[in-house]
Amino acid sequence: MSSVPSSTATRTRTQPVPVAIYTRVSTANQVGGRFDSCDSQAAVCRDHLATHTAEGWFEVACFSDPAYSGGSMNRPGIQALKRLIEAGEVKVVLIFKLERVLRSTDEWGPFRAFLQKHGCKLVSPTEDLSEETPSGRLKNNLMMCVSEYERLNTADKIRIKLNEQAKRGFWTGGQVPFGYLYDEASQGLTPHPTEAATLRRIFELAARLVSLTEIANTLNDEGLRTRARIFNKRDGTKKNVGEKRFRSDIVRRLITRPLYAGRVRMNGKEFPGLHAALVTDDLWERANAAIRPALQPAARRFRNRDKHFHLLKGVAHCGCCGRAMIPNASGKLDPDGKPYRYYTCGYAHKERSDAHCPVRHVSATALETAVVGFLGACSQHPDVLATTTASARERRQTDRAPLRARLSEAEKGLATISDQLRNCAKALVQGNFTALDEVLREQAGTLQTEKQRLLVEREQVRLELAASEEGDIDTKRVGAALEKFGELLPTLTPNEQRDLIMLFLERVEVRPSAQPAAKVGACIRLLELRLKLRVARLIEGMSERLVIEERTALAASVATGRALVLTLNVALAPVSGAQKPVTLLTPFRCELGVARRAPAPKPESPPTLHPIHRARAWQRRLDAERGLNRLKLAAEEGLAPGSITHHMKLLQLAEPIQAHLLNLTTADEAHRYGLNRMKALAELPHDEQVRQFAALSATRPSLV
Repeated sequence: MSSVPSSTATRTRTQPVPVAIYTRVSTANQVGGRFDSCDSQAAVCRDHLATHTAEGWFEVACFSDPAYSGGSMNRPGIQALKRLIEAGEVKVVLIFKLERVLRSTDEWGPFRAFLQKHGCKLVSPTEDLSEETPSGRLKNNLMMCVSEYERLNTADKIRIKLNEQAKRGFWTGGQVPFGYLYDEASQGLTPHPTEAATLRRIFELAARLVSLTEIANTLNDEGLRTRARIFNKRDGTKKNVGEKRFRSDIVRRLITRPLYAGRVRMNGKEFPGLHAALVTDDLWERANAAIRPALQPAARRFRNRDKHFHLLKGVAHCGCCGRAMIPNASGKLDPDGKPYRYYTCGYAHKERSDAHCPVRHVSATALETAVVGFLGACSQHPDVLATTTASARERRQTDRAPLRARLSEAEKGLATISDQLRNCAKALVQGNFTALDEVLREQAGTLQTEKQRLLVEREQVRLELAASEEGDIDTKRVGAALEKFGELLPTLTPNEQRDLIMLFLERVEVRPSAQPAAKVGACIRLLELRLKLRVARLIEGMSERLVIEERTALAASVATGRALVLTLNVALAPVSGAQKPVTLLTPFRCELGVARRAPAPKPESPPTLHPIHRARAWQRRLDAERGLNRLKLAAEEGLAPGSITHHMKLLQLAEPIQAHLLNLTTADEAHRYGLNRMKALAELPHDEQVRQFAALSATRPSLV
C-alpha cells in the first residue's frame, strides 16, 4: 500500500476559511485617484491573504466605504459585511488598521461582541489584533480609545481654527457662494462679474415686497440658472448638482445669508468679513424683514370645506343684518344634475325661522352672474367708466395725506428703535450690567422684531404712495382692465378665479332694492348690490403679465387703499320676454348670464329585437366557424350553455311565425311573444304551431 505524501495530507486536513476584506477613507479627496487609499488598503490585505492560502484562506468579498467617517457604524459597506457574517459566510475580516473599522469606543464593544457571537475575528497585516489574552484585549481597547481621541481632537482643532478665521474676517471655506469667485492669490472671495448683479437684483426685489416665487419666476424666464457645481461622488465619479432653475427656497437661502452683507457667520455668531459686500446692511435688513414669517398669519376661510364652489365666498355680506353670506347647497338638482347653490345670511342661518331678514337666501349662480357680468359689461358704458375713474382719482388724492403721515410715523419709529438698539449694544459691550445681560439681550431681540415689522410697513406705505402719485387712473385703462377681466375669468380654474376676485373685490353687500317691482313685472325678486372695489389693484392685476398666486400671510397683511363703492340694481328672474337669468337695471340696463336651455327631448328608445334575431345570428356562426360549438359560444357571450339551447329552439318554429317575429320592433310586442312562450310553441307540430300562434295574435294585448 503506497503512502500519501505529507503535503497532500496537509491540504486534505486544511479547512477552508472565508475571508472578507474591508477598507475605508474619511474624505472624498482620497477617492477617485489612479491608486487611491482604498485600493492601497485592499492591496496590502490581499498580499497578507496570499501568505495564508496554505491555511485555507480565500477571499469571498471586498467591502469599501469611501468618504465615510469612522465615528459611526451606519455605513453601507460595514452593514453589508455584518449581514455576510450573520449568514456564516465570513470567518475572518481582513483590515489595514483597526481605525479603518471604527473610531468610537461606544460602538466598539457591541461590534466586538457581534464578531465573537458569530465566530469571526479581525486580522490586520500591520497590527496585532489578537484578543486571546487579557493584554491583547486591553491593547485593542487602548488603540480604539486613541483612534477616538484623534478623531475628536482633530475635529476640535478644525473648529477652533475656523472660529479664529471667522473672528478675523476670513471666509471659512466650503462651496464658493453664488455671486462670488475664489481668488487663489488672496485666498479670499471676490465679486463675480455677472452673478453679483443678479444677487443685488434679488435683494432689491425682495426689499420691494416682491414674493419669492415671483422673483424665482422672473430669473427663470430670463434664462438664469444656479451656478454649476461639480460634486465628487463616493464611487469616484463626478456629478453636476448645479445649473438648476431658481426656486423660492433657493432665493430665501440666498437672502438670509449674512455673507452677502460682508459678514462671516460661525457657531451662531457673526463677524465683520474681509471680503467685499455685495449688498448694503440696510438693503440686507430690509430684504430679510420682508421675507420673515408673519407674526400673526392671516386666517384662511376654510376654502377646502367649500364642496360646491362659491366664487364670492368670504366677500358676500347681507347689507341688512351685516352678517356674512354663508354658502350652502340644497338637496334638489338643477337640469344639469348639480345641486342648486345659495348664499344664506348668517343671521338667518343661525336663527332659522325666527330671523327677520329681508334677504335670507340668494341664488349663488344669479349673484355671481350679476357681479361678474356687471364688471365685464362696464367696459362698454362710458358714463360708468367716467364716474368710476373720477371717484377713484378723488379717493387717491384724499389717501395721500394719511399715507404720508403713516410714512413719517414709521420713519420716526425706526429712528427710535435704532437708538435703543445702539444703547443695548453699547451696554453689552461695556459689560457694566453683567446681571442684566440676559434682560438686555431679550430686549434687543424684541426691538429687532419690531424694527423688522416697521421696515416692512414703511416699504408698503412707500409702494402705495408711489402708486397714488405716479400711476394715473384714466378711463381708457379702467375700461381695458374691465374688458380683459371679462375675457380672462372664464379661462381660469375655480381657485384662480377666486384669487383674482379677491385681488380687487373687497366686499359685496346684498339688500332688497327700493325700486318698485311693478316696473319690471310680477314674481320677480329685485336686489340692490353694493360693490366695494380696489380699482388700482384691478388695473395692476390686469397688466401685461398676470400672475395669480396663493395669498400668503405677507400678501394679506399688505395695506390697501380705500375701496370704491358702486351700487347696482338687479332682477334675479327674467323679465317679460327676457332670455337671460339675470337682468341689470341700474346703472345701465343689461341682460347677463347664459340663456336658459329648454329641456332636451327624450331620445327615442332603440328598437327592441326579438330573441329570434340572436338565435339566427348564433346559428350562422356555428355553421360558418369550424370548431365552434355551443359551449364555446356560451363562454364568448358570457351566458350559460342552457340559454343558447333555449334560443336555438326558436329556429324550430314554422317559417311564417319566424318571419312575423323578425319584424317585431317594440318592447310590448317582443314581450307578448316572449322566449318562453315561443319555445313551448316550437315543440308542437307546425300545423298546431300556426293555429295557436294565430289564436295568440288575435288575443287583446291586455289579456295576454
